[in-house]
Amino acid sequence: MGLWFFPDTATLAIFFFCFVLTVLGCWYFLDQGRRYQQRLRKRLTALHGEGRPASKESLLQDKGWSEKSIINLFKKFHFLESLHTLLLQANLRWRLETFLALMACLGAGLGGLGFTQWGFPGGVAGAALGLFLPYKALQLKKKYRLRKFEKQLPDALDLMARGMRAGHAITTGFQLVAVEMANPIGGEFFKTFKEYNHGLDLNLALNNLCQRIPLRDLSFFTIAVMIQRETGGNLAEILEKISSLIRERFKLRNQIKALTAEGRLSGLILVFLPPATAIVLFSRAPEHILLLAENPLGRTMALTALFLQLLGIFVIRNIVNIKM
Repeated sequence: MGLWFFPDTATLAIFFFCFVLTVLGCWYFLDQGRRYQQRLRKRLTALHGEGRPASKESLLQDKGWSEKSIINLFKKFHFLESLHTLLLQANLRWRLETFLALMACLGAGLGGLGFTQWGFPGGVAGAALGLFLPYKALQLKKKYRLRKFEKQLPDALDLMARGMRAGHAITTGFQLVAVEMANPIGGEFFKTFKEYNHGLDLNLALNNLCQRIPLRDLSFFTIAVMIQRETGGNLAEILEKISSLIRERFKLRNQIKALTAEGRLSGLILVFLPPATAIVLFSRAPEHILLLAENPLGRTMALTALFLQLLGIFVIRNIVNIKM
């Protein structure tokens, strides 16, 4: 009599995946912190009036997880703090628990799928890919948001400089940018203005802005404002010069992209030519390509070629990417 009561690997993977989905679903719908945030948001909407929705920007300081969360056991790990900061910089209004649950769910799903298809190495690779994809997507969202903020910054500085020449204070300039300009810069300057308006020191509010938006040009602006508050000076002129400097740097960056376009195109051709050639040869004569996988010398040659290919990508990327 066989061991019929032991399920196969596919059944175990499907069961584990469904179990993780069930636990995460119960965790999400029974989360008291999320339900409290929903009630608070409804009350804020009612306070703003029925015909005028409440602003999505909030001044509530949230450390990213609830007091009763299991994450408190791992709060000393630097990775959780870095991930929470990344959520703030990407302006993703998720709790850290929710994002970690998404990573665990995707890692378990791809890991189970890889394990059923290719065994233990496939399971490890699938789990690693499932954990990496949400983190990479969050980094891309942050990069896109910072790039959009950087393009809006010169116009915002010009607007603040014109307001100061008209006799307004620097904090009124923050309000002008919040009202006149779109997100992300409008929302971030609105947060800074509200923090100052509710009693926070302007230097601390500017430091919080730089923490949410880690841009070098924005750091120049905040340092100029802090120095002007201590020593005095014509802040409107300084803002106009910073705005002009940012625009000139944009022009130089575009010129560099135009000059390096040929090198970047050559790099793309060199990167994609070997895989494309291998695909064509595999479709025409698969026995020649299979030698690279079946023969020990072929496997050595393939791994060496892959290493040289990755090394070439790294070298070309560092040549054509000029940091400014």
